[in-house]
Amino acid sequence: LGIAVAVLGMIVIATYVLTPANAEENATANPAAAKQVQANNSEMFTAYVDDLQQENGKLYLVVDKIGWYQGEEADKVFEQRNPNSGLDGAPDGYYIVNDNEEQEKFEVSADAEVLMQLYDRDGTIQGADIQWNEPIELSTFETLYDKKDILDLTVFPYHLTVQDGKVVKIVQQYIP
Repeated sequence: LGIAVAVLGMIVIATYVLTPANAEENATANPAAAKQVQANNSEMFTAYVDDLQQENGKLYLVVDKIGWYQGEEADKVFEQRNPNSGLDGAPDGYYIVNDNEEQEKFEVSADAEVLMQLYDRDGTIQGADIQWNEPIELSTFETLYDKKDILDLTVFPYHLTVQDGKVVKIVQQYIP
């Protein structure tokens, strides 16, 4: 088990060194309100997915919206909130603000797009490597969400796109 943990640690460190903090190339830092207005009846926000619930044949996400910051903006927010930290900027190039842990529930569209960065592909630590924006089926995400033996998907933030009240896109945010 110790070797497996060491291998996973090396993968995470190497990937962090070689890649940007934000895996979705077009994502931008979210304001403190944690959302961006996009097309009509559409919004994008970053959140922790606290629970998946099935009700009357429909999937729902229970989420806790957060403020996601990266790069210079992360450094600025980090310094404002931690003026005596002794650090030059946000650790790892990103910063999360979660002052309100209020949960909201959103229905997920049956054909929602799911893009993952890091997940348990085959039940082995070696199979949990990073593949940027890898599309998976919504049903696979559902199954993986409850599996915590190799990798716990609940610790990652997700960029969610909601259109007409339904989640249409789920993008896992890689964090080192």
